[in-house]
Amino acid sequence: MAQQQLHLLDLPNEILVHILTPFSTQSLLPVTLICSKVHNIVLRILHYRLLLAAAAPEYKIILEAYHPSRRYTRPYLFCEYLGTDGLSSKHEGEGSLYEDCEGIAGRLGKLGALYSRFRPEHPDVEGTIPMRRIAGAAPVLTQPPGDTGGTGWSQSTGPTTPIYRNAGDGGTKKVIHTINLDDGELFGQFCAYASLVRLGPRRGVFLSTVNIVEHGQGTIRVWRQWLIDRCAELYEAELSGTSSKKLDQTLTTRFPTFLSDPTILWTDYKRNVGLRVQVRHRNSAVYGMDNLDDESLACDVEIQGKLKSEFRRVQ
Repeated sequence: MAQQQLHLLDLPNEILVHILTPFSTQSLLPVTLICSKVHNIVLRILHYRLLLAAAAPEYKIILEAYHPSRRYTRPYLFCEYLGTDGLSSKHEGEGSLYEDCEGIAGRLGKLGALYSRFRPEHPDVEGTIPMRRIAGAAPVLTQPPGDTGGTGWSQSTGPTTPIYRNAGDGGTKKVIHTINLDDGELFGQFCAYASLVRLGPRRGVFLSTVNIVEHGQGTIRVWRQWLIDRCAELYEAELSGTSSKKLDQTLTTRFPTFLSDPTILWTDYKRNVGLRVQVRHRNSAVYGMDNLDDESLACDVEIQGKLKSEFRRVQ
């Protein structure tokens, strides 16, 4: 009696899950084209990874956002997780992400369209220490207020530098960056790099790190006209009393066109990571001027939140 020839797909689903689980998300995506059985198995693996990533308190998203000239002076930001719209622990039936999908068609696309929302926070400060004085430099002398006799001069401790805690400040302080453009300058640059890290025993020590923004990306070209348009929109919204959309709301379901939202600065062409910002002129006198092409601009860019594709988080 001839023995029946077995194939890889004849293995039970549990064994196939065990075989495919060690592969990264980007490696698993092409495998979904083999057949419907492998497609369903990979879909469940990725769905389970998203649930774990959203509920992992020992991991943290950090954001390095700075003007290129301030690369080594800006501290990185902690990102407080606000939620992933549409993500549910249910894989089938009512209330699941795929309840409006007929069969397996479109399920992977819906999973890949999920975005998580974060609120960038400054690191909390637990104290200060004096900055190092340059060797050979004269000490700084200060005079107490009201002392006109010149007898109360004392050596100053000089400027101090903050000691940061390994946690955010709860969003008590706005995250604002300034972009300056000289007259005739068409654009400026801004850098934003996000990483998934496992925090160590003290600040600056990570037990593991995964770059979410790929190498060679993260440098954003901020155009003059974009700054002018965003400033005008904010100015008009404040005059009319209309409130802007907040990232702590269900942005991706209430506003399905958020991918084309002009107030989001995307760090890469695939739109995996984006920064939701408000832009305001530092000089209020420019409002109402018809032509700002030949004027120097100084704009405060406030980062209100961060959007991130979930496929980049679980790679």
